[in-house]
Amino acid sequence: MTRYQPTPQEQAQRKKEALAERIEKLTRVRVLEAVRKKLPDSLSRPDLQMVALDYFRRLGHDNHRRLSKLYAWEEKKGKTSWGAETVDYEKIAAAAVQAMKVAGLNHFLVVCALASDLYCPGYNPRQSLAKDSNLSRAAARYKVETTRIVARVQEELTRNKNVTSNGQTGRDNTEKSVVSKRKSPKQRQAN
Repeated sequence: MTRYQPTPQEQAQRKKEALAERIEKLTRVRVLEAVRKKLPDSLSRPDLQMVALDYFRRLGHDNHRRLSKLYAWEEKKGKTSWGAETVDYEKIAAAAVQAMKVAGLNHFLVVCALASDLYCPGYNPRQSLAKDSNLSRAAARYKVETTRIVARVQEELTRNKNVTSNGQTGRDNTEKSVVSKRKSPKQRQAN
């Protein structure tokens, strides 16, 4: 069995590429160091927008959907390069972040940090929110009465399970009413 031996030209080419890569990496590190040294004590609006959008991009699709619903952003579907229709949450968020004031940007950053705690694991969906989660700690810090919220949600959802006079459950009626309130794509375009 013989091992491949690169030719002298290939070795020289690889050395050139490795040097170019090292130059690029070190240049980026030095640029970052220079920017870090010039950052002001409080961030400017463009910096806050950059941080907010970068954080949003890193959250993942499910959290994009959750935040879009939380902020009631209109989820317009658009064509992709391969012909499918999908919602471009990053584009929607970029437009919304541009329209936010500085206080709104600060709030959006906190909400982005809390969004991942909305996930309920599929293997144990009844698992309660961990006390050391960001959402629990923020609720405690802002004195949100979580026990009242839990009681209200339980009441709402158990009330919907009661049987109505026509024999259907309230939940079924609720689902039908939600479906009937949804707008068709043509109705959404008209707005």
